Amino acid sequence: MTHDPRPFASHPVPPPQQTDVADWRKSQRARLLADRAALPVATRQSAAKAIASHLDQLLAQRFPDLQGLIISAWWPIKAELDLRFWLATLASKGATAALPLVVTPKAPLAFRAWTPETTMERGIWNIPVPATGPEVSPHITLAPVVGWDSAGYRLGYGGGYFDRTLASYTPTPIAIGIGLNAAQLPTIFPQPHDISMDYIVSETGPQPLRS
Repeated sequence: MTHDPRPFASHPVPPPQQTDVADWRKSQRARLLADRAALPVATRQSAAKAIASHLDQLLAQRFPDLQGLIISAWWPIKAELDLRFWLATLASKGATAALPLVVTPKAPLAFRAWTPETTMERGIWNIPVPATGPEVSPHITLAPVVGWDSAGYRLGYGGGYFDRTLASYTPTPIAIGIGLNAAQLPTIFPQPHDISMDYIVSETGPQPLRS
């Protein structure tokens, strides 16, 4: 993929030869997390509802139905968009919702099926995870993005878990990054370990990605 590092007018980005990419990512991550946390709860809820509608439309375009599909998402933390209400509808459509859990630090994530009735326990970083059940392999995986660019690369929390997880699967699940339109960056200066999303979906709809 090609990458256009030209800045948006509102968020100029220094070229990587002048500022270490890791430091730049850290500063952008902190800014975007603060911006997201400052949003009213109602604004984040409205964005989540819009994204749920866009996901329904996107999946309807890709699949005749969702029967038998396993779709993973996340348990929201740090003012992330909360799509649990949407996940809860998947069973009625024949799909299985799943949530990630860390089994081994710095290793690919595992996934277990989830419904609103699932017994939860505190996992690593105190994030709730399904307490029991066999591991499942998602066909479609949704990932929250702190930031994203038009080549489909996501800026996450810096742990690399999602990229390691995608790299461990053959075939790779359909990867959909979920985030706010305002979190778009000109580029995240992707590194060799970064894996681009198949789609980025924000409250304004699926975003056009350049190849």
